[in-house]
Formats: sequence, structure tokens, C-alpha cells
Amino acid sequence: MQNRKIGKYEVIERLGRGGMAEVYRAYQGTLDRYVAIKVLHAFLADDPEFKSRFEREAQNIAKLKHPNIVQVYDFDYDVEAESYYMVMELIDGSTLKDRLSSIVARGELLPIPEVIRIMRESASALAYAHSRNMIHRDVKPANLMLDHDNRVVLTDFGIAKIVTGAQFTASGGMVGTPAFMAPEQGLGEAGDERSDLYSLGIIMFQMLTGQLPYDAETPLAIILKHLNTPTPIARDVNPNVPEELDRIVRKVISKEAQDRYQSAGALIEDLDRFAHTNAEFDVQPRS
Repeated sequence: MQNRKIGKYEVIERLGRGGMAEVYRAYQGTLDRYVAIKVLHAFLADDPEFKSRFEREAQNIAKLKHPNIVQVYDFDYDVEAESYYMVMELIDGSTLKDRLSSIVARGELLPIPEVIRIMRESASALAYAHSRNMIHRDVKPANLMLDHDNRVVLTDFGIAKIVTGAQFTASGGMVGTPAFMAPEQGLGEAGDERSDLYSLGIIMFQMLTGQLPYDAETPLAIILKHLNTPTPIARDVNPNVPEELDRIVRKVISKEAQDRYQSAGALIEDLDRFAHTNAEFDVQPRS
């Protein structure tokens, strides 16, 4: 495996595997740098529209340049593996999913200033992408990386849209992850900016309480809870959550899109307002 090449990139090791792709650490000799390569599974190309959708979306993703969004360098087709791939900035660090798992396993929670910082940087990434008409559609802790400088980096932009056709065909399912999926996405709608914010709000609830607001034994049952179960209150789970912060969570995970924040910028404004009026929770934005 160490001698395998994907295009001009030398594969070093596999970093992970999911339902749609495998991710590798690789070396680009021409620029003397290490990169991450996401190789989409070959079956996706069975969709006749996949090639044009992949190329179109990859070009859009590569145009996103923001400190809290992973940078895409290149994309192409690997003849040997019969798979399309994307070459990205390699983030040395862990996912928020892994970070939360280890903290909860110790019976702890993230400090509130850390929750605000992660939310603010994630929302900043979404605000930038949304301003360029890019919707993520699968915001979740596994797609938020924390590098060694504690920078939050949102990954997998555009992947949900790229695999939409093939995913529907292959699984009869929907785009997104049920635990973090907005109600309208659960109904099969594509979703919009407010759907991304809902998913981020579910992450906020999880960070503040150590648990998800909706859980069930099957993906469909979870989706139905997002649709029908009264919205849980974070303070009922963790009384230490400040009331103002609880109100922010409740607004961002409202079941009706029109009741949520209508933009990531509006969410950031309320997070900043909370931080500035509660000095112990103040988080200075990165320059």
C-alpha cells in the first residue's frame, strides 16, 4: 500500500473509511507536502450524472477559501481504482466527534467558552459558504476537525451534493446524518442555510449537555423524533447552562425553519452578545 500512487500523490496510509469514501494521508513530492486524499467509492460513478456533478461541485468547493473550511487543492479520476478523488489540506488533529466521546467518557463536558468558540468558528465557516450559495447538508461532529492550534475546520463541503444521486439510488436514503438532520431534510427536502444551522444547533446541544436531543434505535425513528418530539431544553439536562445560551440553542434547533436564525451571521451576533455580557465566557474571535 505504501507504494501505491493516486495520480501524482504517493499514498502513505489510510486515515478512515466511510459509506461514500476512503481518506488517505499522501505525499505530494512536487511541492514537498503531505495532503489528505478523499477517494470516492467506485460504485458512485455508476450514476450517469455523477461525473459532471463531481466536477462542478469540486470546482465550487475548491473556490472556498476560509480559515475554518478545509482547503481543496485538486481533484481528478484515478484510472487504476476507477474512482474520483479530491486532494485536500491535511489537518493534523482530531474530530469534534472523537473529542466529545473522550470527554463524555470521563464524565465531563466542554467548558462553555470552548463551546462558544467552536460554535462561532463553525458558524463563521457556514456564513462564508452560504454567502457563496454553498450549503453543506451534513454538518456533524465527524465533519468538524480541531487542529493542533485548536482551530475549527469544517470538512466535507459539497460531498453530500456530489453523492446525492448515487446515494438515493444505492440506499433509498436521504442526504445527511439522522442524528443531526433538520426536520425538513427528514421529509426529503434539500434544505437550505437554516438546515445547516439546525445541524450546528444539535451539535451545540450535545456539547452543552453531553447527549443528543433525539435518540432512537433506528435512523427512521430518530428522523421522526426530529419531526414530532417536542424540542428538548438543554437546561433540563444540564442546569449549569446559562439561560441566555439555552435560548440560543432553542432558537437554532426550532423545528420550523422560519423560527430559527435566518443566517449564520445572526447566530454569531447572539453568541458574541452573550459572551460580551458574560465576561467569564468571553471568546475573542480570531483575527
